[in-house]
Amino acid sequence: MTQTQDATSPQSCATAGSDVAEAPVTVHVTGFEHFDRASFITPWDAVRLLPEIIELAGSSATLTRELLPAASNGASAASRNAIERLRPDVVVHVGLQTQKMAPERTPRNDAAVCISGDIGFQASGEDSVSGEMPQCRAAWTTAALAGRLRAAGLPVTYTAGAEQYAEMATNYAALDAVSDMAEGSRPVVGLVHVPDQEIMSSPTVAEVLRAFIVELADVVRRRRAAVAGLGRLSVPRGNRALRVGLTGGIGSGKSTVAGLLAARDAHIVDADVIAREVVEPGTPGFDAIIAAFGAELLTADGALDRALLAERVFNDPDARGTLEAIMLPQVAQTAAQRMEAAAPGGVAVYDVPLLVEEGMEDLFDCVMVVETPRALRLARLQRRGLTREDAESRIASQAGDEERRQVADIVLLNNGTREDLADGVEWLWTNRIAVN
Repeated sequence: MTQTQDATSPQSCATAGSDVAEAPVTVHVTGFEHFDRASFITPWDAVRLLPEIIELAGSSATLTRELLPAASNGASAASRNAIERLRPDVVVHVGLQTQKMAPERTPRNDAAVCISGDIGFQASGEDSVSGEMPQCRAAWTTAALAGRLRAAGLPVTYTAGAEQYAEMATNYAALDAVSDMAEGSRPVVGLVHVPDQEIMSSPTVAEVLRAFIVELADVVRRRRAAVAGLGRLSVPRGNRALRVGLTGGIGSGKSTVAGLLAARDAHIVDADVIAREVVEPGTPGFDAIIAAFGAELLTADGALDRALLAERVFNDPDARGTLEAIMLPQVAQTAAQRMEAAAPGGVAVYDVPLLVEEGMEDLFDCVMVVETPRALRLARLQRRGLTREDAESRIASQAGDEERRQVADIVLLNNGTREDLADGVEWLWTNRIAVN
């Protein structure tokens, strides 16, 4: 028998839902001085053009701004102080990169980041930052957000943060400052690099930053609603398509659910399909994988031997990390752009196995988890040709049922026949998805 249920909602009442959805989001935006103390500062010029209040669907974002000193020690201290003093919901550091506009994923914290990103000289009198600190990852899902902005026609790209800029240490310090806060109340913190005036005008930079802040503010609102037990669907979204994140463990029947939703005119975006596309011969992903893992991964006709690659990385965490660093950002960015192709007022569904593992839940208006008893999953995987040992290993490599339940707005229990599953999807479509 297939069952459907909402995630636990201890406070699910209309008044509480309205309060959470309408509460303003506070955003602190910073720019950086040039090391040469130039009077013309492109990032700060763009930051100053941002309005103090940005309208959201059913709410608003209120902005504060701060010009940080060039030296990363001083900038880091100022950023930490602002977080302690203002307790903002979002912190966006805006730095100069000269060539492209890109949200950063991985802050750096070493001596090299004390070098200026604009003129290449170390700031006068500044001490190096220790390189022994643990890595911090940005609190936003950079590739997906960049994909959304690109789909809206805005000139945004994506970077994994491999380059070295002075602003990286400030971003690292801000992430470190919020790391001890409760996860549900932790600010969304990150760094956006923007090009100089010759590449992109300050008004254009400000336009993109405004759109980026809207996306981040909605992430905060959906997170608030989930933490309050009200569900992300309680947050107004305006006239755009409803974004549904569909996930479940291997063998759960997630793809079958996607097909049933497609039959109801949902716009389906499949992460596994995109993952194959981004490593086809001639793509940047294909070239990067061959460079990282060697030409022995090529088949006789010059394609990527995906089975051999999977075998290579499955039990090697370092190799798997290398592969994910190549593929996941490209998959996420492509998926976000395709999701935005859904018609306003429609339903866009992202069928993605690693939603929980990648911390993507608050990107969506609704997270639907397909859950199936372990014994049924093992039986299905073995019917596909996997050995019992391989099936167990693949299940163990993914998030567990409890982890998925913790982020779910809807849990679809697939423990019966296909007809039972179709009935469950029909009920969800009629009572939860279509009505929103």
